[in-house]
Amino acid sequence: MMTWRLAKQRRKCLLLFHLLAKSHALLRTNTSSTKRDIYYEDVSVWGNQTALDKTVTQMTRLLNLPRHCLHIGATSKGLVAGSLNFIDADGKLVNCQSPTGILIPNDVENLTQFRSEASLILVVEKDSTFQKLIDDKIERFVGKCILITGKGYPDVNTRRFLRRLWDELQLPPLALVDADPHGISILAVYRFGSQNLEDIEHLATPQLRYIGLQPADIEALQIPPQAKLPLTQRDRSLIDSLAKRPFITENRLLHEQLLKLRRLDCKVEIQGLTKIHPQFLSRTYLPAKIQSMSWIPVDNKPSP
Repeated sequence: MMTWRLAKQRRKCLLLFHLLAKSHALLRTNTSSTKRDIYYEDVSVWGNQTALDKTVTQMTRLLNLPRHCLHIGATSKGLVAGSLNFIDADGKLVNCQSPTGILIPNDVENLTQFRSEASLILVVEKDSTFQKLIDDKIERFVGKCILITGKGYPDVNTRRFLRRLWDELQLPPLALVDADPHGISILAVYRFGSQNLEDIEHLATPQLRYIGLQPADIEALQIPPQAKLPLTQRDRSLIDSLAKRPFITENRLLHEQLLKLRRLDCKVEIQGLTKIHPQFLSRTYLPAKIQSMSWIPVDNKPSP
């Protein structure tokens, strides 16, 4: 057993020094690389992507530096659309007015000259809802806005991009997620940071507001039974886990919504609103929610 532990520690040290050498080379040549590229350059060294991910986290914690300072990035999966222009790392103008959205760039730190006529940022949990809002021409009903989706749990670049939008434009960010424990968990990752990631403050957007779909809406909107799904045991376990986390217990709205979800013992996806009307989300729900929140000032203090 002792021999196995020593061998495991030696491998961790080997991987750490290997990654330090890679980062040093990137810094010396003023170039960047994604985790995916680093992995495929030395598949035999890393063995699997998880080993690289853990080593990156270990290195950033050891050096107390965010990943981008070490010129190690991640491959984006998130999308952005709406009233937004910026200059990318190659000096090209990027216009986000797209019928399908554009991929958030990998090199978020080197984006400059953010310009927008939007009045808000809407962070959408799922790609399907993101596309529906574009197809429904959401700006006709809520005004000019910026839409972002991380396609579920967001990657580093999507979270950093949202934070940069807040830093650069100071627009109110609103979160639209499913009325289920995973939706609330995804909102928490955007707002408070991931428990497993090293640069939480660098990525979190504490100004993000919870606009919906809230568990309280299930009763308030009298959502039809066919749109409701029963909670699974995994859902209940996640609710119990989230309810114990300090950032949840300290936030009255999130804590109350989790408890409401537990009492209802059911969940509703955003798409469930189509059972009320095919365009209820765009024409009624979001305009009403945004109007009800419009009086709240946006500052650097966290809000519900």
